[in-house]
Amino acid sequence: MTGVNSVKIPEPLSRLGEDFREAGYELYLVGGYVRDALLGGTHPEVDAATGARPGEVKRLLRPHAEHLWAVGERFGTIGAHLSGYDVEVTTYRSDLYTAGSRHPEVDFGDSLEEDLARRDFTINAIAADTLSGGVLDPFGGREDLERGVIRPVGDPLDRMRDDPLRMLRAVRFEATLSEPEKPFAMTPDLEKAIRENAGWLESISAERIREEFEKILVSKNVSGGLRTLVRLGLMRYVVPEFLETLAVEQEAEFHHKDVFEHTLIVVGNVEPDPVLRKAAFFHDIGKPRTLVYEHRCTFCGTKSVSKTTGEGECERCGGRTVPKKVHFYGHENVGAAIARRAMKRLAYPKDDVDAVSHLVAHHMRPMSYAVGRDPWTDSAVRRFVRDTHLVRGGRTLATVDTLLKLARADITGSAPRRRRVAEESWRSLKGRVEEVREQDEIEKLKSPLDGNDLMAMFGRGPGRWIKPLKDYLEGEVVEGRLSQDDTEKARELAHAYARDHDLFEEE
Repeated sequence: MTGVNSVKIPEPLSRLGEDFREAGYELYLVGGYVRDALLGGTHPEVDAATGARPGEVKRLLRPHAEHLWAVGERFGTIGAHLSGYDVEVTTYRSDLYTAGSRHPEVDFGDSLEEDLARRDFTINAIAADTLSGGVLDPFGGREDLERGVIRPVGDPLDRMRDDPLRMLRAVRFEATLSEPEKPFAMTPDLEKAIRENAGWLESISAERIREEFEKILVSKNVSGGLRTLVRLGLMRYVVPEFLETLAVEQEAEFHHKDVFEHTLIVVGNVEPDPVLRKAAFFHDIGKPRTLVYEHRCTFCGTKSVSKTTGEGECERCGGRTVPKKVHFYGHENVGAAIARRAMKRLAYPKDDVDAVSHLVAHHMRPMSYAVGRDPWTDSAVRRFVRDTHLVRGGRTLATVDTLLKLARADITGSAPRRRRVAEESWRSLKGRVEEVREQDEIEKLKSPLDGNDLMAMFGRGPGRWIKPLKDYLEGEVVEGRLSQDDTEKARELAHAYARDHDLFEEE
């Protein structure tokens, strides 16, 4: 790779370069586009650098652009969509984040070399001329790409101080660029700078942190990325609750790893869908706060629970009690609440928050199928499908299929001797779901009477009384005891429910 002196420039970008050159300016492709081209891949976005100031960049871009945007103009960036490419052209500059500030101070420059010198890592400080494709690599980025090294441009403290988000970017590049045959790793001085100054992330907006965290989560080496976030002290500023999972033991019969290691296995074995990866990340985060030890009396065998592993005294006979098992009662609900709070802190969209917390709250449902003494009835399977389906504003956020994918990944983190049984149970449940779906489109089953029907029927306005009635009638439909179009029977059932539950007694 060190011998590669040029990259292929797409024709629309070379035409753009010609116009810049005719106007007296250089135009170079920089950053991820060049890096990935040298690695033999493609990059979804094109970054370019020039000595032209933003106003001149807009003038030169406009004839080529199908759409132009200037939201980053005060930072020197003008964007355009042209011939299938999203291009952002930035004036040569240097950025500096002052203490406590979330916005950089920007100084425009006149030299490509100075612009590359302010970039984060050598692998991103490589430029390619838009006319010739010739590569400029003043900091040895091609050699570091070849060796799998993530090295800062110049002093690591200066680079992290320029923009503390680069600490997360270093982890992201390690996770996204690593391949089994060629892993990437940070230099020791970069790791040291990050570990000693992780607190600088407090000056970075939640949105920017979220974007880097998301890229780590959907990467091919997600478990390595999460492990590095913890090891370098960065997780404290992303999802600090996750640190509670470290060294939390589990019942050896079911899990051969602690909660932290189990989570890394599950996240790495679920498909790289953003919602699924986040659900896997949060699925057991409630375990540390719900951990209890089941104690048994060595004399009479009475069971009790305690937060500690120390021996105790049996309340029944006074005998000695010792810990025998580990339990995490209700960890799925605690975990769902933690996921909701953490994702809100990171400014995730509400739909994402709802979808992830819903999956976390229900992730133990397949396990109840596995350990149940009696097989589920068809109506129980229909309830399972219905309960795990989440729709908001006409948009489907989660389905039973999503939950089953999470459950399948969860099994991969089970103890080997239990894994085969769990896999057979999962296949059985999946088959049952497919069977009942052949009979009905369960997710769309609904009550014969909607809210308006119920208000007209009872002569009452909107209120909390409607939901329990609707839920009851929908439940009867799911159970197969009420047809979706049987409004007469639905009216009878609604009257009986209101009477038996004293629905309007307080009024």
